[in-house]
Amino acid sequence: MREIVSAGRRSRGALLRGFLIFLTVSFFPTGVYSAEDIYKGLKNKLLQDGFSAQQVSSSFRPPPPPMFKLVAQTMKIREGVANYDFFLAPSEIASARRFIADHRSSFRNAEAAYGVEPEIIAAILLVETHFGSYTGKTPTLAVLSTFAIMDLKANRDNVWKLLPPHDRQKWGREAFDMKLIDRSGWAYRELCALMELRDKHGIRPESLKGSIMGAIGWPQFLPSSLVKYGVDGNGDGRIDLYEAGDAIFSTANYLKGHGWCEAKSPAQKEAVIWEYNHSKAYVRVVLAIADRIGNEDRSGMMNDE
Repeated sequence: MREIVSAGRRSRGALLRGFLIFLTVSFFPTGVYSAEDIYKGLKNKLLQDGFSAQQVSSSFRPPPPPMFKLVAQTMKIREGVANYDFFLAPSEIASARRFIADHRSSFRNAEAAYGVEPEIIAAILLVETHFGSYTGKTPTLAVLSTFAIMDLKANRDNVWKLLPPHDRQKWGREAFDMKLIDRSGWAYRELCALMELRDKHGIRPESLKGSIMGAIGWPQFLPSSLVKYGVDGNGDGRIDLYEAGDAIFSTANYLKGHGWCEAKSPAQKEAVIWEYNHSKAYVRVVLAIADRIGNEDRSGMMNDE
């Protein structure tokens, strides 16, 4: 009987191990390895660059699974350009005006502090996330860490295999590698900024979720922008870009920092918005939204309640 029970346990154990291997192979399409192993070099680099063992271990415990499929999605070649004209609809302009009216105190105080008009702040928050309606569900630490390890050919190979054949042909392997190596350097810098947020603002990197490129909150700031331009707009002692007051003040601070207050001509204003998003279509629509909001008498919206 003891031998039968033991054999049964071994059988169940073998089935469980087989199931776990199946899950691992399914998630990591190029074979079986642990996320802990794949981030070993990245964690060592963070330690060498001055982050403490506690900072690194806290952020990578447990280690986030590498997001190769998502990285592959960002490398797909899409025809055409993004169209933001939807946000010029009268209903969208009306929602922006309501948002300004609902948060008139925050807008008024932000304008006094940074010299940035409510219309342009509201236009950006409308286009970026429709005032927090969709901020993204991608784990920020995981996606930036995955991009950061694209400096290794083996990891780029994993992504290359996930691209459809026509995208591989359009990219070519050399251009593909160069793009991901460049993006790896960018992601590592953003990852370092993300790690700084724990000490500077008490933000847990592993808790953040946002866009597939690591942008977070209503204004979709990258971690480096949050470190540099994040503001506690509501005075609660912390910076939360998922809260209206902090999002408004932080966006105003970003625009001021990029020269909005000195921008007088249309071309100068376009250059500032270009720094927010390198898209001509985006720049055109954001400025058009701000202009349409401003066509309504501001004094009525900005008066005290």
